[in-house]
Amino acid sequence: MPHSAENFLASHELLTLATSSSTGEPHACSVFYATEGTTVYFSVSPNSQSHQNLKSNPRASVAVGDAPDEGQDWKAAKGIQITGDVTDIHGDEEREAGAKVAARYSYLDDVFSGGDFFRLDATEVHYVDNSSDGDEAFEALGVAWQRQTVE
Repeated sequence: MPHSAENFLASHELLTLATSSSTGEPHACSVFYATEGTTVYFSVSPNSQSHQNLKSNPRASVAVGDAPDEGQDWKAAKGIQITGDVTDIHGDEEREAGAKVAARYSYLDDVFSGGDFFRLDATEVHYVDNSSDGDEAFEALGVAWQRQTVE
């Protein structure tokens, strides 16, 4: 993933996790996360709809985005969308993921200890950043957008 996309993803506190049930019913929630390149680690409660969905349909998308600041036009908007296969991790990998997330959110104390962690392995990454040329141009909302397909 290009450094600018990695920096953008790392600059956010929460990302939106989108899952769907085995019958296709969509669900979205905000999660704390840590990344390693295009791999995203996160935790959801075992009693949550997201957890149930990931167990029956282990594919998901995550996204973060920024609207333009006051006085800027829509070309200042940025966003990243990552889609991939999700694995419920265990053992050393789960402990390492928990440590990465806990280090990123150290002000939350030990809230992540003993959590159920997942790994999203990206199969598709799109980064919208109109300050640089992308490999795809499209128009929406009356704005010409540049999107870079990263993976």
